[in-house]
Amino acid sequence: MADAIPLDPRGYQGTYKLIGGRPALDFANLVSYRGSDRHHDWLDPPGNAAVWAEAAGMTAFQSLDVAALREFRELLARTFLAIVDGTSPAPGDVDGIGKAAVIGWTHRSLSFAAGAPAAVWATTATPLLNELALDAASLLTSAASLRRVAACPECRWLFLDTTRNHSRQWCDPADCGNRARQRRHYRRQR
Repeated sequence: MADAIPLDPRGYQGTYKLIGGRPALDFANLVSYRGSDRHHDWLDPPGNAAVWAEAAGMTAFQSLDVAALREFRELLARTFLAIVDGTSPAPGDVDGIGKAAVIGWTHRSLSFAAGAPAAVWATTATPLLNELALDAASLLTSAASLRRVAACPECRWLFLDTTRNHSRQWCDPADCGNRARQRRHYRRQR
């Protein structure tokens, strides 16, 4: 479904793919198998942050504070996984996204070019964290989009299910989907 991004795995055997459908969800997915014995942090080494940002098309940023990015990644994961699980996200987490998004807006200006059909927002260099917060806030304020946020039952990576009948099950059918099918086949054979 998606191609692997050339992040340094530091000995980890898996790959990282942009499967989320939105930068905020892809960023939250920068941990594989969160909270399990297979846990892997894709922001280690720190140089992976710049590689990820370029692959995700988020290149107009001014700073990469990896410690702050890790903290924000976990805030995004907690927030969206709570929504997927049918619970309300912690008010402090939603407020944190909102405050970071407000800072992101201060780095934008509205312009209307001569002959253009509409005005456009121009972005000046802003911290990556604030750009991600703007994307997350956009998701959080759209009931239609929020209904489409799902998590893979295998690895718990987040994605936007854009199928017409809301039937996407896995992060990537070739990865987690294949493992689930293999397990079902094995159980049937036993």
